[in-house]
Amino acid sequence: MRLNSLTAASVTLSALAGLPLAAADLNVADLRLSLGFQDNNLTSTDFTDVGRNMDENWRGQVQYLAGKLGDNGGLIWGAGFALNHATWDVSSEKTAHVTTPTVDVLLGYGYAFASNFHVELTPFAGYGRAYYGVNDNDTTTTSKEWDNYFEYGIKLGAYVAFDNKVMLGLEVPFMVGRYDPEYTYNDDAGNPHVSVDEKRRCQGFGLLATVGYRF
Repeated sequence: MRLNSLTAASVTLSALAGLPLAAADLNVADLRLSLGFQDNNLTSTDFTDVGRNMDENWRGQVQYLAGKLGDNGGLIWGAGFALNHATWDVSSEKTAHVTTPTVDVLLGYGYAFASNFHVELTPFAGYGRAYYGVNDNDTTTTSKEWDNYFEYGIKLGAYVAFDNKVMLGLEVPFMVGRYDPEYTYNDDAGNPHVSVDEKRRCQGFGLLATVGYRF
């Protein structure tokens, strides 16, 4: 289902980007709120089985984007705060989750087809922290340790503004997230304080719905 949604969104955005419309002048100064999901692909140096892939990987972000678009488009720049939350089954009784608050910077290119419609292709990079927890038989155990988290990627977005104020958009990001957790836990065999030191990488496309306000 998600693959079909991502394919349809990518085709839609590509078609919008290729519309034969004349360029328009546009000043972008947007505060945007986006919600959606990222691909659940997860690789690890310690766990290679398919079951380690995340069952859910949600993302929310607040960003400020600005730029001046002319006949040939123009630069789009900005910064924002993002929160990723992923969950996966560890066993029949345990579910793990990781939350990564992140600060991102963005610098890319935008092109306005009309005074109220434009597209963006924007690389981004960010730094944050990864926070872990485990639900075991409805009991939640959380770690007090934070791990460094890095993300980077590029997003394609299409946005339309109403009365040049309220705006709606659709974004398809391709993102890579990296973190190297070190933590201990009690396994299902009853062994206490099992130590884990691994390198994790989550990579793939996402789909975000955006609402914002243009100043």
